[in-house]
Amino acid sequence: MSKKKKIIVLVSMVALLVLTGCLNYFLNRPSGSQSVSAGDSGSYADYFASQHEDRSASRSETVMYYNAIIQSEASSAEAKANAEADLNKLIGNMETEQRLEALIKALGYDDCLVTVGTENVNIIVKSDTMTEKEVAQVLEVVVTETGKSAPNIRIKPIDA
Repeated sequence: MSKKKKIIVLVSMVALLVLTGCLNYFLNRPSGSQSVSAGDSGSYADYFASQHEDRSASRSETVMYYNAIIQSEASSAEAKANAEADLNKLIGNMETEQRLEALIKALGYDDCLVTVGTENVNIIVKSDTMTEKEVAQVLEVVVTETGKSAPNIRIKPIDA
């Protein structure tokens, strides 16, 4: 391919990327009556519910994707094995997240959202502020349940 054609293709791809970003912004922004500023009371009122729903929908799609690979006759044995391993890891993370959320709520918090990654665990707790003792309690639960070290655990209180 000539240099001129490569430049045209590259510029076209960048233009499409910018167009996609603009469309995403304009189609997904909240309407004026629904937008909530950070200072409003109830600014995170639906945050936890929407995050739980989004996570559930995303995980369902991922599970269906892995199952499609596993059940497909066109998939290689290696692809099926990788999909099964990834699916088992995802299911394990989902179970850990649910268990941690239940244990953190048992500490007296109204709601929380836990995300378990390969290295890190992120916890968002529905709380105005957290004392050092409260952070230590949550940290102890997460370390005990996951075996991850404290520097890899992030706890963020959100004023709800």
